[in-house]
Amino acid sequence: MDQDQPSSLFDMEMDSNAQAHLLSISKWAKFISVTGFVIGALVLLGLATGGREILNTLTALTSLGQTNIAGALIVAAIIVLGFAGTWLYFLLRASGMLRRGLQSRNTNDFAEGFKAMRIYFVLSIVISVLSILGTLFSLVNM
Repeated sequence: MDQDQPSSLFDMEMDSNAQAHLLSISKWAKFISVTGFVIGALVLLGLATGGREILNTLTALTSLGQTNIAGALIVAAIIVLGFAGTWLYFLLRASGMLRRGLQSRNTNDFAEGFKAMRIYFVLSIVISVLSILGTLFSLVNM
């Protein structure tokens, strides 16, 4: 029964139109991930250069005036940036592996690209669920 199925993805006779679309997806994924890394680097640079002023402003904005709360907010921002960096890394990896797999017609690279894209989408779902939960909790506390 399974003898009629091709043994690899490239035995399926992928036409040039499908390959062009996958290469386009790869290019856009690389553009989005590089743009995200640049924005993250600019945010980290801003935190590094204006960290003391940000800490003073956050301390003044808190009703208790405790430095611990402002420091915790900065640590939380760094954790969010680290998570976003991991998220964008998998998009960049998927982009490179898909492109390499298409150009060399290597099914292992192509499969690794889709594996990295799957991890990227799982992290996207986690971010979406956390965002929805945050919105629901803020609505409940109103």
